[in-house]
Amino acid sequence: MSGSEIIHLNVGGTVYTTTRSTLCRYPDSMLGAMFRGDIPSRLDLNGHYFIDRDGEIFKYILNFLRSSKLSLPNDFKDYDLLLSEADFYQISPLIELVIQTQDDSSQNKSHTHYLEIIEVRIGTTATMPSKNSRVKTIMIGRKDVILSLPIQLIGEDAIERLDTTNGMDYVELELNSANIRLRLAETLKNSNWELVHSNLSSSSSVKSANGGSLCIEQTYRDRWMLNLPKIKKSWRLADTKGY
Repeated sequence: MSGSEIIHLNVGGTVYTTTRSTLCRYPDSMLGAMFRGDIPSRLDLNGHYFIDRDGEIFKYILNFLRSSKLSLPNDFKDYDLLLSEADFYQISPLIELVIQTQDDSSQNKSHTHYLEIIEVRIGTTATMPSKNSRVKTIMIGRKDVILSLPIQLIGEDAIERLDTTNGMDYVELELNSANIRLRLAETLKNSNWELVHSNLSSSSSVKSANGGSLCIEQTYRDRWMLNLPKIKKSWRLADTKGY
């Protein structure tokens, strides 16, 4: 049997043309054993070698046999199927490469993260200077995203409160630092976050307990978005120097 012999291979109804030497590139594989004659083979009605496996995915396996490289399209998603086929053909280097490529693809997949900052100011005048108003700031977002922010900005007490909660689901966290909404906005913007929505609402009422004075409540709501790989707790969004 010549290594340069042309082979017509029918895989699940899809016919491929290659050489015997290509199919025998990895001698310990099933294809290597099959085309050395070590295991029985079957022919279809046209005299093509027949393998009852996925014909579409085999093109990636054949390309690997030709080049020892795994070439996949950017939008490839059938890693489990490709891994199953590589395992069937017993091509160990390909199995390892598919697993590694799948892991890399999962790690590099972009995720959209959101943070919402709500600041509520309550005072007795429209301008509400700080000495004449109460300020409450709440951050809403995934726990792991909030933990990725600078500790000096969020506050160690807030981080400790988050560490005692379970899971990574959305949480509400009250922040006590002065001017925290503006400081957060500066940090997020410098860290490639995008402000996708900002809203100010206002309401007023007369408080008899305050001698009938007018009480005004203003609520600022900022929604931020960032596209990044999965955030790890140890990763920091920005240099925290100066906070």
